[in-house]
Amino acid sequence: MVRSMPRTATERHGMDGDPTTLAAILAGEPSAPAWEQAWPLLEQAPADLLAEAAPVLLAWPPRLRPMPDHWWQRYAAGQADPWHALAAWRRLGDLQDVESGRPAETGRDEEDEGDDFAYFYHGATSVACPAEPRWLVVTAAAEWHHNGGDIVVWGTAPQAPSAMLLDGARFHDEALDTQLSPDGTIAVSSVEGRVHAWRVPEGTEAWQLNLGPNEDDDFFDTERTTVRIGFSADGSRVAAGSAARGVRVLDPYTGEVVLELAADPLGPVALDPTGRRLAHAGRAGEIVVRDTGSGAELLRHDSGLLRVNALAFAPDGGGLLVAGGVREGAEDAPVTPAAVLLTLDGDAVGGAAPVRPQGLPAKLTGDSPLATVCTRAVWGQCGPLVYAADDDATALFDGRGRVLWTEPAMAAGGFSTDGRVLVTVTETISAVFVDALPPADRSAPRGE
Repeated sequence: MVRSMPRTATERHGMDGDPTTLAAILAGEPSAPAWEQAWPLLEQAPADLLAEAAPVLLAWPPRLRPMPDHWWQRYAAGQADPWHALAAWRRLGDLQDVESGRPAETGRDEEDEGDDFAYFYHGATSVACPAEPRWLVVTAAAEWHHNGGDIVVWGTAPQAPSAMLLDGARFHDEALDTQLSPDGTIAVSSVEGRVHAWRVPEGTEAWQLNLGPNEDDDFFDTERTTVRIGFSADGSRVAAGSAARGVRVLDPYTGEVVLELAADPLGPVALDPTGRRLAHAGRAGEIVVRDTGSGAELLRHDSGLLRVNALAFAPDGGGLLVAGGVREGAEDAPVTPAAVLLTLDGDAVGGAAPVRPQGLPAKLTGDSPLATVCTRAVWGQCGPLVYAADDDATALFDGRGRVLWTEPAMAAGGFSTDGRVLVTVTETISAVFVDALPPADRSAPRGE
């Protein structure tokens, strides 16, 4: 139970003039008005009482706990306060703000509407987020038969100016995967089979690499032509490739190619923490792990999934998160998002723990063209996490199958490299703070 607190720290007056205590708020039903009453009191609460209030508030539904403007302004300025950790999400802005190149809080003047520096009329296709979402890399959907999709750095706060990375007028494609190096200084994306890297957030070009000719005739077969990207946790290597063009492992700062492999077929890619092992999808639900020094196959394993949409190594390299889809029951049953946690024992799989999330949105599937290229996986400070995306809904679930966050429509999503922030983009752009989502225990089950 929360102890009584000094009036100056725990009371504020409501519309009727009666004082409202933090203890009374915490003892009542969670609600949006209750959060509006609680957050100013949290700023004044002593540290020990804030610690007592925290688990109560963290158990509230996360949608009820948006980060207030005042908190965001301090957070974005690098002035983090302990109570900021109790906010579950923040609306960062919308695509019109990205087009203007300005943070949402600065507003837009009617006379400036014709001076947009980017074009996002058809939406966004991918997003990449540093550890603190003070800026993002956002990629636009192409305007087919006219322009490709712009790739930009958008400053979500005044401290981070926006920058054009790649003008869509120069090509006709759109980037479906964009990733940041763990230190947040290099962004990598791809259009028309060419991999681009930039130093961010300033936006200067670092290098380019042509992956070679497309071996497929069908340009619109996104599952085979989309270039998937993954960094090693130490930042020493980045992998990029597609089933149609093969995969390269590179030095992310120089663009030097250290390994080149043909398609097998490919799909999503992931590097272990030191960049010495490359994991990629094989056929159907198969995963393949290779040595990045020689390209030699170390293991090949059937994950039990019908398909593999995303991969992530454990921080210690001893596990692999495989995200995809399964069909439960009849042959005509829908393919639903699922995952498996593999325990790696040297060059063998020592165990597997299936992850079957409960409470997914009814329309969310795991085998659509969007699901195959827009699903994301991370294994960081908050444990193994999967962001499953489809045409009609999205969901974030953890390594125990607990659904932590959902969106009622398609939303491009991307994790920060440490896995503590998920950014989603529809018409609006939001940051979800995973630390503040119940339940608190995100330890991964051990495979057997």
